[in-house]
Amino acid sequence: MVLEASLQEKVTRFGAQVSSLGGHFTNVLGMPAVREYVTKLASTSNAMELVLSSDVSKEDLFSSLPVQFKIATRSEMTREAFYTALKTAKIGITNADVGVAETGTIIIATSDESDRLVSALPEIHVALLPGSRLVSSLQEAEPHISRMLNQGEHLAVSLISASSRTSDIGGLVVLGVHGPKELHVLLVDELPGDI
Repeated sequence: MVLEASLQEKVTRFGAQVSSLGGHFTNVLGMPAVREYVTKLASTSNAMELVLSSDVSKEDLFSSLPVQFKIATRSEMTREAFYTALKTAKIGITNADVGVAETGTIIIATSDESDRLVSALPEIHVALLPGSRLVSSLQEAEPHISRMLNQGEHLAVSLISASSRTSDIGGLVVLGVHGPKELHVLLVDELPGDI
């Protein structure tokens, strides 16, 4: 029971941190709930195009989205065509490798620049974080980051704690200057056959 309380504390703290930084946090149960969330988000934001990083399976996750949505994946197109899709898509969807409760940070390791750009170029970034990958602190995340870097296949490890923002222009906070205007983190409680 202590372990469950500890996990619930991490989830509560992580969600509070993501929200305090202007992000959107939702704890969902399984891939059907992820599909429902993304469908509603795409509809309310008038997003007709979505891009997926290569570790997000279009077939498993988004095959049942309404036909009006165009979904781009790197595996189905040339690099140039995918970069064009990245420039026009409103929503980018990635998996997150680790989530840090104390800061509300998600950590994403990528081996291809086009995958990293899925979290950086679209106006809205949706990150899928399995509940089993939530840690308490950056110190606890360090071994995970080291392991990813030592595998030698990752070019970049990104730490993302909120939507892109700056206050360099007259002291006014401007969202989306160097990346997405919105960050949505879905903490996915896995069901059998999920992620």
